[in-house]
Amino acid sequence: MDPSSILPLLQGGVSLIGCDKNGLVALEKPCGILSHPNGRSSCDRALIACPYSGSEGAYVCENGSKIFLLNRLDSPVSGVLLIGLSRTVADAVKFAFKCRNVFKRYVALSKGFPRSKSGMWSCGLRKFSDGKSIKMSAGPGMFARTRYETVTSFRSRGVTLSALNLFPITGRTHQLRIHCAMNGLPIIGDETYGDSQFNRTFREIFKNDRLFLHSAEISLTYAIGGCKFNFQAASCEDFSESLECFRR
Repeated sequence: MDPSSILPLLQGGVSLIGCDKNGLVALEKPCGILSHPNGRSSCDRALIACPYSGSEGAYVCENGSKIFLLNRLDSPVSGVLLIGLSRTVADAVKFAFKCRNVFKRYVALSKGFPRSKSGMWSCGLRKFSDGKSIKMSAGPGMFARTRYETVTSFRSRGVTLSALNLFPITGRTHQLRIHCAMNGLPIIGDETYGDSQFNRTFREIFKNDRLFLHSAEISLTYAIGGCKFNFQAASCEDFSESLECFRR
């Protein structure tokens, strides 16, 4: 399947930012777009204008070809994610994820100042249901680890903000949002684990209500037929424009 053939299928402002000869493709999605539909009513908010097969983990085109979803971003999270245009490359990349042969960098805008400029956050995470959705909380469960770096910290209009680079070592559900909140740096716009009162204040001051978490970069090494391939994709956007606006 030719990567250019998927361009007419992308919807909601999703764009193609990179691909390789094996059919590994990097897309960039805006916040508000779903990695895959959660039902028929949400199909128009998904990455690709094709039916999605949960059992296959793939979008299914009219001609029967499949577009495999290789990682996921929550709807409010923007940035880079990966798809595969064949089962061969999909299986190879999924194995690289399983072996943690993948580097990922996220950018977040958080409330507060970090205690240290950089460091590592670790904890156990467990899943629970609030009756409406699946959530995570700290406690006995799956081990989660994140490295962080402070890009900048500043005060603006009485509000304390920090921009962070976040490097997930593990890939647990909502890991970055929980780690930031647990360490006194709730991500702006996070209504599940963040500071709701602060979010309201932020919206009133800056007139912006997005979740400020962005998948900025992915790189990995994967193998097919005994040959190794390196792949890297970086976002076309970051928070620099927003940060400059918030500093004023």
